[in-house]
Amino acid sequence: MSMNYCAYPYLKEQSSMCDYEIETDLFTSKLAESMHAIKHIKKEHLMHLLELSYHSNGSIRGKCAIEKEDLAYVEGLYREYYIDCKMFVLPQGSLGACQIHVLRSWCKKIIRIITRIQREGIEVKEEVEMYWNLLSNVLFMMALYENKEAGYQECEFVSKSYES
Repeated sequence: MSMNYCAYPYLKEQSSMCDYEIETDLFTSKLAESMHAIKHIKKEHLMHLLELSYHSNGSIRGKCAIEKEDLAYVEGLYREYYIDCKMFVLPQGSLGACQIHVLRSWCKKIIRIITRIQREGIEVKEEVEMYWNLLSNVLFMMALYENKEAGYQECEFVSKSYES
């Protein structure tokens, strides 16, 4: 088949690696789109996360491109945008914060795919798994920060499923 008729060469493979690559590509594209709505997070931080997320895309099938220095950078973002929050909050607020909440949740979907890949017996470097877990937490802090800077109050969520 001509490459003109091939969206991605791994689409028919059995492993979940292709699913991981599609989801990380989609995540990265959504992050780029979201940057138009995010007003209070430094653009250079978002651009760096954009690059790291794309680096992670090939980091299972190919050479791992997420390094300990990258994790340290993301940890630094966590500290920079940290907001003390001792409650569950609804994923609401400014458009930028809502976009960030979608991305945060998407990280969890990617982590689930990583778990499937590992169950399939494929090695996933610890840095890749750590990146997506840490990124989910960083995005939560960024959503809180975006709302705070935009003047939105967080709305506490009390689950009826887990109340004591």
